[in-house]
Amino acid sequence: MILTRRLPFLLAIALTAGFLGACSATRPQPRPQASATPAPLAVDPSVDYRDPSAVCEAFAIAAHRIDTAVDQGPADAYQRTAAYLDATLAAAATVRDSVRQTPQWQEWALHGASTDVQIGPYAGDALPPDTAEQQHRTVLITSQPVGREGWRGPLERHTVVCTLRLTTVGWRISDYEIG
Repeated sequence: MILTRRLPFLLAIALTAGFLGACSATRPQPRPQASATPAPLAVDPSVDYRDPSAVCEAFAIAAHRIDTAVDQGPADAYQRTAAYLDATLAAAATVRDSVRQTPQWQEWALHGASTDVQIGPYAGDALPPDTAEQQHRTVLITSQPVGREGWRGPLERHTVVCTLRLTTVGWRISDYEIG
């Protein structure tokens, strides 16, 4: 599994690993916030932040939903995940790195592809016990790039394990693994 806190880099690694049929591991550190006063957390009005499962599922979908017509690169998906993250991870997600366009991204862009993302239950390893302040959830994501002219790329499956902490605005992801 891939444990990460540097969000834009994760997607490039995950997509490259999926393309090559291999797994990579990295443990980058989050970037410090530029401001002493944290910006208010983004909110997705369609998500019930009182439900940690809903927050994890929304994060997993956002992290894997890509559209080459609007995204400059694979890292753009991670900027959209900020609405589900705690303040530290959200600050790292919104930092714009230089655009990394992998060979896989270039192929997707050639076909004008966007990802078809499906979410399902995960019946794998047991998670740590939940507490009143911290919950753990796992979902299975299936995604496939689909081109505007009907081209289809390879189907990919990833597990997303979320550690969520209760904040003043509901459950937010404080750590995650994608594998």
